[in-house]
This record gives sequence, structure tokens and C-alpha cells, in this order.
Amino acid sequence: MTYQDYLDLVVQTVAKNLKPGSRYITTAALGGLLLKASPEQSWKAFGKRTLSELLVELESSGKLTRIKTEKDALAVSLGDAASVPPVAAIEKFNPLRKPVWDAFVLLSPEGKRFLNRQNGVVRVALDVAPTPADDWIEIPRISVETQKEWAREFLSERLENDANLAVQGLDEDWHPQVFVQELKHSDEATAHLWNQFRSAKVSVIVRDWLEQHSLSHELAFQSGARPNRVRAATERTNENYQVHRSEDVRQVILAALSNLPLEKLLEIPIPAGVMLSALSDTKLR
Repeated sequence: MTYQDYLDLVVQTVAKNLKPGSRYITTAALGGLLLKASPEQSWKAFGKRTLSELLVELESSGKLTRIKTEKDALAVSLGDAASVPPVAAIEKFNPLRKPVWDAFVLLSPEGKRFLNRQNGVVRVALDVAPTPADDWIEIPRISVETQKEWAREFLSERLENDANLAVQGLDEDWHPQVFVQELKHSDEATAHLWNQFRSAKVSVIVRDWLEQHSLSHELAFQSGARPNRVRAATERTNENYQVHRSEDVRQVILAALSNLPLEKLLEIPIPAGVMLSALSDTKLR
């Protein structure tokens, strides 16, 4: 995409997203929409430190007009010279399948994460690849530092356009779940923009990872008509996955109980029948 293509995309995005009865769109909302429309390229790819720098150029050409809202947030409206230009096709991604999103993004559980090359099944919290090992490829978890850098990039634009936004600082204890809750508490719309922003970043990473390993996009991304082999494989493994997960939870609970002192164990309400059965088994041994 050329710089002119991107400028046309900005104008088109403003025009398409103006709500009936509204003459402007906030710069914060516009930034999120642009990152969703073009996840691989932003204004920074053209030497602009912030979106506002790019909007100055569009305002000088008469295509957009910058204004302040009643809440003192920056916004833009279509200028007198604006027209909605045709924009070159931009590659867009469907949402990621939830197991794939979780494996790439979530910080827990600990352990390695793997994707089956044949059917897209995801396994997590493992020490080694399932068997046969050649059918599985390890998923690289996106680090908290990378996600924190995304948050810094997101906030650098949002805070410039919304002086009322107050969220958690980017200190060493930063956590993505805490961050999004802080955003929701401050402004629900901003939290939604952050989710779009992060989704675009994750989609690009997953797309590049799939291409690096010559894997089909359908293994990771949702589709309105997923091939029967992928859907059938997921259904076949669902029951086994639930059993495996239940056993993992059981082991965690037993490990937690083993760390409790006797007086705390006695406080746990255990059904009498279960206790009698356990006592009977103990005596038999």
C-alpha cells in the first residue's frame, strides 16, 4: 500500500463510519478502525509518529477537519474537498479460533502449547509434544513484554486524543487482563478499541507463523464454511480433551489439598458416604 492509498483509506474509513445524525468520529475510534482495516500497516509505516500528524496533512488538503468534542476529545469530520475514493483491496483476517487465540495469548497455564498439523487440535500445559510428534508443532506464546509494548503503543495515541483516559501504568507488574479491566472502568469504548488493536496484532503474528511453517490458515482462523475434516476432527477430539482437562483439574485440586494442614482439611465438608468408602478402602489395604 502506498502512502496515497493509506490517506484514501483514512478518508474512506471516516466516511463509512459516520453514524446517522453525527458529523464526526473521534480520533481514538478512527485509530482503532484503521488498525482493524489494515493490521499490517499503520501511519507509523509512513513516518508519522501519531495519527494526529497524518490528520494534519489531510486537513490541509481540505479532505478532513479536526474538531474537539464536548468532552474535549479530538475528532474529525469530512472536509469540503472530501470524496470517498476507491481503496486498494486490503487483506483481512477472520477471527482466530478460540483455542488458538488462547494458546498464543494467554499467560497461563504453564507449559508448552501445540497445534496438530492435520486437524488444528490444540493441546496446552505439556512438557513434550503429543505422539506422533511429527503431527504436532509448538505454538510460540506471545510474551507479556510484547503485549505490554502493544499497550504502550495503543496508549501513546489514545492519551493524546483523550485527556480523560486514566488506566494502569505500564510498570513491571503490568498484566493484560488487569489492563483491559482498567480500560473498561475508564471507558468501555476504549476497551473495545484495545481489543480490536490487540486482535489485529495477534492475527498478523499467527498468519506469519502459519506461513513460516507452510500451514493452512484454516487451522487457526475461523471460517463460515470450515472443511468437514477440520470440524469432524475437532468433534472427535472434544470428548478426549474434556477428559484430559478434567484430570488436570483433579490433579491440581489434589495437589492443593495436600498442602493444607489437618485442621483445615477437617473443615472441608466431605459427604459422609465418600468418607466411609475411603475408610473402608484404607482398612482393606
